[in-house]
Parts: sequence; structure tokens; C-alpha cells
Amino acid sequence: MYLFRSVHLLHRPAGNNRRSAFENYSGKRFLGRRLCMAGQLRFPLLFSAGCVLQQGEETRIWGWCRPGTEVSLRLDRHRERTVSDDWGNFEVLLKGLIPGGPYVLYAETSDGEEQRIGGIYVGDVYVCAGQSNMELPMRRVRARFPEEYENGGAPQVHLYKVEGKYDFSGPLKDHVRAGWQICTTDSLDEASAFSYFFGKYIQEARRMPVGIINLSLGGTPVEAWMSETGLARHPGYLRLREQYQKDGRLCLAAGQQEEGEKAWQEKILRKEQEGEHDVWKKIVLPAYLEEESCWDQALRDFCGCIWLRRRFQASKEWEGRECLLRFGTMTDSDRIYINGVLVGETEYCYPPRRYPIPEGLLRTGENEIAVRLVCRNGKGRVTPGKPYDLIPGRYIRGGDMKEEPGERIDLSGEWEYQIRAVLEPAPEQVFLNRGPTGLFHGMVSPCLPYMVKGVVWYQGESNDCHPKVYRELLADMIEDWRRQWRQEELPFVIVQLPGCGVDIAGGEAWPVIREAQRQAGRLPLTAVTVNLDIGEENDLHPLDKKTAAFRASLAVRSMVYKETLVSKGPEPEAYRVENGQVILSFDTQDGEEITTWDGESPSEFEVAGCDGRYYRGYGKTEGKTVTVYAEAVERPYHIRYAWSSAPKKGLLCSKSGLTAGPFVWDLE
Repeated sequence: MYLFRSVHLLHRPAGNNRRSAFENYSGKRFLGRRLCMAGQLRFPLLFSAGCVLQQGEETRIWGWCRPGTEVSLRLDRHRERTVSDDWGNFEVLLKGLIPGGPYVLYAETSDGEEQRIGGIYVGDVYVCAGQSNMELPMRRVRARFPEEYENGGAPQVHLYKVEGKYDFSGPLKDHVRAGWQICTTDSLDEASAFSYFFGKYIQEARRMPVGIINLSLGGTPVEAWMSETGLARHPGYLRLREQYQKDGRLCLAAGQQEEGEKAWQEKILRKEQEGEHDVWKKIVLPAYLEEESCWDQALRDFCGCIWLRRRFQASKEWEGRECLLRFGTMTDSDRIYINGVLVGETEYCYPPRRYPIPEGLLRTGENEIAVRLVCRNGKGRVTPGKPYDLIPGRYIRGGDMKEEPGERIDLSGEWEYQIRAVLEPAPEQVFLNRGPTGLFHGMVSPCLPYMVKGVVWYQGESNDCHPKVYRELLADMIEDWRRQWRQEELPFVIVQLPGCGVDIAGGEAWPVIREAQRQAGRLPLTAVTVNLDIGEENDLHPLDKKTAAFRASLAVRSMVYKETLVSKGPEPEAYRVENGQVILSFDTQDGEEITTWDGESPSEFEVAGCDGRYYRGYGKTEGKTVTVYAEAVERPYHIRYAWSSAPKKGLLCSKSGLTAGPFVWDLE
């Protein structure tokens, strides 16, 4: 799940340079550079301008210099000395650091080397780790949270972003590319949205600098983030790692994948250029192409290239107006043209299509929009439930466009389509960064000596193909990181998967993953936040990272800072069975009555009899209890709640606005 940027090809304002999601964290974009006068004295990239050191009794600083050299360090009023070992490693512990900054870290060796690192702060440091929902950048949610840009971001939140890097040969000592950035307006676009909001909430609550170490990479399973020791109970993954360790296999796989992908794309172009194509046929969009196959068998399991077009009318006022094309999401890649001009393209399925339309492109009267859609694996779609329209907009800093009020042109409804190329499915993509231990070595290991306050973990989507082993893997990963970080009581907050109905494994995979996350919450100093209500059934990457981060911050404030507040939703604590009904008693945490988000009766219960077959349950709330029954079950033996990929109707919650989590109970 790589987070490629949508490419806007029209009317790009001066200074709107296209960068990868990492380039903002390198070179001149860093908050300064380490000043090394000579020789071999150096520090990890973690100790660079803008870094936040963990306050507390002891804070570790380490680096490298010539073996057997005395090193003197000074930060504010703190001074320490040490001697490097036979391999040139040195380490000191600064005692009693208190929040503040900026400070300067001075280092000097007995053989005359000096180094000075400015812009050092002291506060609390958290690791925000996981896959694409933790990686998702602020630019993807900018339209939803424009006030974050308008209000200047959060200058007291500093984010250390690590470039995705795997290594199967062993742990790295330092990151290959990484850097600190202060979360102000100019640097928000590439900041992890979840990390930013979480850091902001903690900073507002604690009134001190907050550092976030973001270790995230889309599409990665939990075993990629674990060490060999952490995987000791999973020999199958260790054997797989041995295969990844063979450089020849890696090079061969990478080369074959690149060649196969290139050949597949070239075949599409050849077929498009070969001449005559099918006639244009009608289709109603948005839609899943598979669902339209009842009208046209050619759309069943369609792989290849299909063109879509629609004519629409625009009044004279649109002719002199900048506007924004919102075109939902599509599977897989697209190019969109208006009146024959390419206005934007996106390389894969997940990003929302938001393409600026410059003044003068639309004309009074009839206009045409055309979409070239490439479908890789028979799951092509123009995603239902998303916006498809043209709306007024104006350019803002960074080349994005802010939505403006006014008339909109609806682009949903009747379209035409023409199949231009039919192919076999695209070559399966092999991502080497997903191999066991690879990301632990390349991204986690260089952080391990760094003192941190806690970890927030948002992951699980990419383990849904083998969900039953996730429970052990997740628990082992938590214990592994605590051991490796040398902090046996390192607090963990697990962000439980939200509701989702697309691009995931079917069946009970996601409920099983959520149950594994709930069970992990029983580990010491581990909390789980519930997010069923903020998922999007038609999107693997829900945009409301602000609410998800807020709930994680509540868990931290309760578990880590011992604040007295409501940090979780209602939890079932007892039951009784009477006359074929299950009466559940809940601890609502806030002492108020239990309720539902939409005001409807609880609708996500299922009840089973002695045969274990579940039937839909009907619920009724009263005070802090919920009474549930199923018409087909005379004597309930099992009950479960929210046991589906995207539960949404009648979700239980507290008056405090926190959602009850999924659960399954056997009734004695």
C-alpha cells in the first residue's frame, strides 16, 4: 500500500515542486545539519536539529568516534564524560533532563574533534508505528482538516520520519535516510496525519515539546517489524527470512517483477494502438465493473484498459472559474481528461482523485470528461459512495485547491465505456520489504537505544490473509519491542482496526484480527482503542485520523500519565440468560447510560445455540444493560457483537462519545 501522490499536470503554480513523500525530510529541508569539524566523531541521525530527547531520570546519548577516545558531552547544564570502546562506540546517560529548549548539544573528543548540534528539545517522545494508516500523510486529509494549515500546525510537535528500509543481513546502526521536522504549516503535507494529531493532543495536555518517531510503511505485516528473537515461536517465518537473506533471490525477484510489469504495460499500449475497438456502451457510475457484468460479460474479471466518457453542461460562469474535480477513488490507475486536456493521473487505487481545473478549460455549454482506467486484477471499480463532481475551488499554498461554496456539477449517473485492451491479470507484485525481520533491522533497530515514553501501534490489515496467527504474533511483537528497547514496562496503545468493506480478506478475517488486538490489551501496560464508527466501508484508509489519534491520546493520558478521565468505551462485565434472552451489563466508564451512535436499536449482535450457528440478534438498551435475543435461538449458548468487517448500524457507545469494542462470549 504505497502512498503515491496524485499527479496534477495542469496549471502548477510556481514553486510547487513534486517530491516523493520522503524528500521533504532530507537535504536543505532538514532543520539544520550537524557541524563536524574533522575526523570520525558522529551521532545517529536521531540526534539532529529539531530532535526531542525524552525527559526523565536518565536519557541516553550515543555515537561513534575513534576507539579508546575520551568524549565530553554538554547539554544545557548537564555534562558527562566517557571513553569509547574498542569498536569506537560511546554512550552516556544524562540525568534529570526537564522539558524545554532549544538547547545545543556540544561534543568534544580528547584528540580534538568537536561537534555541535543545535535545536535540541526535551519533552516526551512516542513511537508511532505500523502500516499505511499510520503512514498516511496530512496532504491526504488536508481538505477535511484545513484549519490545521490555517492555524499554523503544531510547532511544539516534532516528527522524525524514517524512510522505508529493509535489511535481512542484520540490524543497522543508523537510519539510511531520516530527519526531524517541526509540524508547522510549511511541513505538514508529508507528516503522518495520525502522528501529527496524536502529538498535538499530547502536547496540549502536557504543555511540553513532543517528539514522534514515525516507523511506518504501507502494506507491511507485523512479522516484518519483529526481530529473530521475537519470531522464535514462529519457525516458519524464520525459514522464510533465510530465503530473503539470499541476495541472489532478492535481485532475481526484483528484476523479474520490473520486467514483467513493464511488459504488461507495454502490451496495453500496443492493444490500444492496434485499431478498431468495441462500440461505446452505456454504464451507470460509480459502480463495480464486476456488478455490471450481468449486462456485459466482457466486464467479468476484467483486466486491461477501459475508457469512460460523459458529456456535461456548464453555464457561462464556469468558463472563467478555477474549480476542483473530485472523482472518488478508482481501481487501479487512471488518467482523466477534460475537453481533451489531461488534468491529472494517479498510479494506484487508494488516493482520492482531487484534480485542480484551471480557469478557461471549461466552456459554456457542452463539455466532455474522459477517463482512461487500467484494471490489474479483475477488481476494477469507480468506487460507489464517493463524490464525483466539479466544485468551485481556489489554489492554496502547496498547489492544492481549497473547496469553495457554490454550484456544483454532478458527474455521477449515465456514462459510456469502451474496452480498449483485454489482458491476463497483471504480474503479482512482490514487496521485499514485507519479509520477516526486514523492517525491524532497517527501521526499528537504529532507534532502540533512544529513550521513549511509549508506542502507538496501528497495523493488522496486511495480516488478514492469516488472521488466526495474528494473536500470537502481536503479543510476541509487543514483548519483543519491550525487550529490545530495554524498557520492560514500555506502554503500548493498539489502534484497533476500523470498519472497512473493500480491498481486504473476506469472511471473518477482520473480526479475528480485532479480537487478537482486544486480547493483546490484556498484557500489562497495554491499551486498545476502538474505531468501528470512524471507518469508511468503501475505503481502506479512512480520513478521520484526528478522532483515531484523540482516542489514542486518551489511552496514553490514562495509562501513562495517570489522569482521571474516560479513556475507553463501554465494556461488557456480566450477563444472565432469561427466557431465551441475553441480558448484558456494561461498564460505561463514565457512569452514564449506554446508547448507540445513530440512535437506532443495537443491530450488530448475533446469537448462537448449542449447534454454534449464529443468527441475527435484536437488541434493546436500558440504563447500562442491553437485552439481546434471536428469533431462531431458543437457548443462547454464544453471543458476539460487531463480528463483521464493517459493522455500522446501532453501534454501542457511551455518552462520552467512545465506542464499545467487538467481543465474543461463550455463555455457560
